[in-house]
Amino acid sequence: MVPEAVRTSLSDSAPMLWGFPVHVLRGEETVCVKTCFVGRVSVHARDPEAPDAASDRLVPILYDLALERVRARLEKGELDDEIVFA
Repeated sequence: MVPEAVRTSLSDSAPMLWGFPVHVLRGEETVCVKTCFVGRVSVHARDPEAPDAASDRLVPILYDLALERVRARLEKGELDDEIVFA
């Protein structure tokens, strides 16, 4: 699994949602793309300070949460492109 760069929701207030595609690979071939959206509440539950922290603290949590969900989908045999929320 290869996550792309994180994008944040656009607003004047604190970000409530981060999104990014995760490419699921078999060897070098892309099998599917899971577009992941991770909410502020999920990040806060993992690390209360991370939603407002620098990207070096926030991004690993975003990737961990998303990849957990993608892994669960793959274990169920879901190899289609889809949107995944964490």
